[in-house]
Amino acid sequence: MKRLTTAYERICADGSAEMQYMANASDLEVVNRLGTYEDAEEEGRLFIVPCKPGDEVYEIVEVEFPEWDCYICGFIVQDVSAKQVKYADDWTDWDAPYLYTDEKEARAKAEQLLRQRNRLKSGWIPVTERVPENDDYVLMSFENFSLPLVGRYMDDEKLGGAWYLGDCFDEDTCLANDLFVNAWMPLPKPYREDE
Repeated sequence: MKRLTTAYERICADGSAEMQYMANASDLEVVNRLGTYEDAEEEGRLFIVPCKPGDEVYEIVEVEFPEWDCYICGFIVQDVSAKQVKYADDWTDWDAPYLYTDEKEARAKAEQLLRQRNRLKSGWIPVTERVPENDDYVLMSFENFSLPLVGRYMDDEKLGGAWYLGDCFDEDTCLANDLFVNAWMPLPKPYREDE
């Protein structure tokens, strides 16, 4: 696209610099192009790429064999388009999972993946991730009590969701007993001598 302006760097008396632009075309042509640009910006049709060729991007790579692990690879961006970036041998979508333009953000995500994987190994499911099915008995962990206990979660329109110890009902919730559930796991199947 042909530029309608020429940019000049203006040095001020205090030593600071600012860009100044001079029109290369008629005022009407400049105003029309600016109006088209402003319309596109307001309508969300402008796409600003998060990086340019020569920048570094970070990809989190997960491996399953011989055992699960994840690590971060840094790549130099070779080319960009409105929807993709080329940083290795192929083009990748900007919204590809685990592709970051900031190394700290990539490291934080990799650490989160490691923590999630470790939680899966332990069997505990944080209540911030999900709660058990309504009225299923589970083993509950508490942030303020050292032993896990058996109980259940009940979702109720009147009270909202609540955790109960064993077979307790009504207002006798874990919270009413100052027990704060932070995670849970399904109970194992009961022992059967013939199995």
